[in-house]
Amino acid sequence: MDRDTTDIQSGGPDAGAKQPPGPADRGVRRDVNYYWCGQTASAFGSVFTTIALPVVAVVHLNASAGAIGLISAAATAPILLLGFPAGALADRLAHPRRTLVLLDLVCAAAVGAVALGLAAGTVSLLWLGLLCAVMGATSTFSMSVYFLHLRQLVGPDGIGSARARLQAGQYGAALVGRLLAGPAIAVLGAAAALSVDVASYLLSAVALLAMRSPDLVPRGPAPSMLTSLRGALAGLRLFTGDGFHRALAVFIVVPAAALAGVTALTGPFLLRVIHLPTAAYGSLFALSGLMGLSGSAVAGRVLAPGRNPRRVLLGAFTAAMACSLLLPLADGPLPLAACCAALGIGLPIFFGSIANVAVSSVLVADMSEETLGRAMAALQVCVATAGLVGALGSGVLGDWLGVRGALWAMGLIALGGVALSLPAALRAARKAPAVPAPEPAAV
Repeated sequence: MDRDTTDIQSGGPDAGAKQPPGPADRGVRRDVNYYWCGQTASAFGSVFTTIALPVVAVVHLNASAGAIGLISAAATAPILLLGFPAGALADRLAHPRRTLVLLDLVCAAAVGAVALGLAAGTVSLLWLGLLCAVMGATSTFSMSVYFLHLRQLVGPDGIGSARARLQAGQYGAALVGRLLAGPAIAVLGAAAALSVDVASYLLSAVALLAMRSPDLVPRGPAPSMLTSLRGALAGLRLFTGDGFHRALAVFIVVPAAALAGVTALTGPFLLRVIHLPTAAYGSLFALSGLMGLSGSAVAGRVLAPGRNPRRVLLGAFTAAMACSLLLPLADGPLPLAACCAALGIGLPIFFGSIANVAVSSVLVADMSEETLGRAMAALQVCVATAGLVGALGSGVLGDWLGVRGALWAMGLIALGGVALSLPAALRAARKAPAVPAPEPAAV
């Protein structure tokens, strides 16, 4: 790169000519291709487990709404417990790729154990809860290591394009997986579906091991774990010093709690209340994948330069909560109920994907570079806390009001909380953000 720039600036005979890629460039592209294959395979396989677990819990183990809530909470609790420590630990890792391989192998072993238990007929709800806890814990660490490894692989300038390519592959694989998971479970059984996920984790590990670029991040003297955790916890204060940031916390936490509760009850609602066939269960979620892709594309337009991302964020979150009420409305003949349920699942994801992009725009604009990392860590823990409360609350409401009644209650409470906060949030959104001043460097 430096040589190309020198040639162009000096006006030599090859000025402006595109240099052929060197061995190092080809090696990076090859390793990115391996990473894409591994991540895409993992996303494809994970859908089979995501679809299979509710079917096993509801159809085979006759789980109550409260039990479903506990299983969902088991997947969220590790993020709350390990979010800050995982971020601090990631900053200390010298070999992130080895860590990702280890996490893939742990996931493969956990899913494989449950698959064998299903085949032997010994699986219980406790097994499913433990699997969700293990998957939640490994996901917490992998989220922290993912960008560290990607930066190591392509450098800071290549993260944008590499991340876009990886995300597109994951979206596409998840969409195909949703279409195939239901029929696969109906024909081959849940154990076979989980085996697909086991194979996907092993493929991801093999892809990581096939990379040839160095797996070493130079590390200087690292702060103590206690110092790192204190710095992360300080990020919570960044959401209390500004009127809009306080409102933003409501608009993030309330929908997160509602989404976790609705997600926990969606399986029982579709399979027990509207009696959706197991073979069609996964395909109903295919629309959500398309809605997520569409929402991401629309977000790029509505958040064009000159637009106020704060107002877009508030409107998108409010619309997502309103559309979530379509799910408990699903009733009547199965085709009509399935269409209504698909919209109740897909439209909140459409508006939620717009809101997620807007949140990033708002935080990047409102936070200084020195405080952004702590703010994101604090946000992750707050969302996990809300998700834990939502999952547990939905289970209690499901046992008390029934699944449809609990969905109505979760949706109306969330929409009411967002609507009550909306006027003050819109007034605060008109004010220019006050970016925190960088903290003085430690001497």
